[in-house]
Amino acid sequence: MFFYEYLTNTNKVWKKIFLFLSLLFWVYTYSQVTKIMYPSFKLGEKREVIIGLPESYEKNPDKKYPLILLLDGDYLFDPFHGELCYGAFWDDYPEVILVGISQNKNDERESDSTVGETDGLPIDQGSAFFEFVGVELIPYLQEKYRIAPFKVIAGHDTTAGFLNFFLYKEQPLFDGYISMSPALVNGMKIRIPSD
Repeated sequence: MFFYEYLTNTNKVWKKIFLFLSLLFWVYTYSQVTKIMYPSFKLGEKREVIIGLPESYEKNPDKKYPLILLLDGDYLFDPFHGELCYGAFWDDYPEVILVGISQNKNDERESDSTVGETDGLPIDQGSAFFEFVGVELIPYLQEKYRIAPFKVIAGHDTTAGFLNFFLYKEQPLFDGYISMSPALVNGMKIRIPSD
């Protein structure tokens, strides 16, 4: 209480900062975030997956929510989650189910994004990771959670370039792509349609 009284007697900017941080802390503490170790047959290992459900998930048992899947989830989850919770609180953003795949425990992001040098397509661990996302994880999430037909994938740098491989499919798995500073592989610019 003393701290708040101190701030109310000082600059209005500090009051706004305090209010913003308090609100962000409040929104963050009331959201439902869990971590699971998903046993992947394709990867031959368990992979940490972080799942953030919207605040209204339990209150609205018939409502379906869009999905945002984050590659590099171990460092992208918190910034996305904070922004999405804040935006949803003010009705600026729709509530979503946010899922992050951890890829930085043992620098998996590099091996998960392995591509061939000549054709620029996923090979080895990259191919296994591609299948893990599309064949294992997405169906698991759709079965376990109420996911709307709208799905988005996001990544940064290496994983941002890799996520574009999902555009190659005739029926893309995702409806939206967030590529932050993508590192594009050879031939990607000519394989992705310009329309």
